[in-house]
Amino acid sequence: MSNTVSRAARIPVNLLPGIPAQPAPQPRLVPAVVGPKGRAQRIYIECPEWCTVDHGKRTAHLDDITHYSDGDYLQISTFTDEDTSLWDLTLNVTADPVADDPRMREAHIGLDVGGGEVARLDPSMAEELADDLIAFASQLRHKARQVALFNRKQAQR
Repeated sequence: MSNTVSRAARIPVNLLPGIPAQPAPQPRLVPAVVGPKGRAQRIYIECPEWCTVDHGKRTAHLDDITHYSDGDYLQISTFTDEDTSLWDLTLNVTADPVADDPRMREAHIGLDVGGGEVARLDPSMAEELADDLIAFASQLRHKARQVALFNRKQAQR
């Protein structure tokens, strides 16, 4: 991550006036169908409140169950090919309860950058990236205005 953005000290959310401290989200028990076709079993698993996966659809193995939130999408187009997105970003909350890496078992942000690559971000990494993206978006807007001004001046010649 770049260090081009000065970061102010973050105020904990529960200290902001008018916003009461929020209770920790509780997992819920949901049905999951696990096992080979024709011999699957219905079981109940703990599922985070943010998970939107229908675990009631058959999964071959219990250790294949992964939790995902709804995805947020950003598509970047180009005027040289208006029918195709040049770049797609997808982000969601995810957790893999039986992953070998303990960080993957915890809830984290999965940022799919395309081409099969997923950046895995813990909360502090996601906050830092969000700050960098805000700064980047500000520079994008500044450059868009520069281009528009330049093009207007060129058209007046």
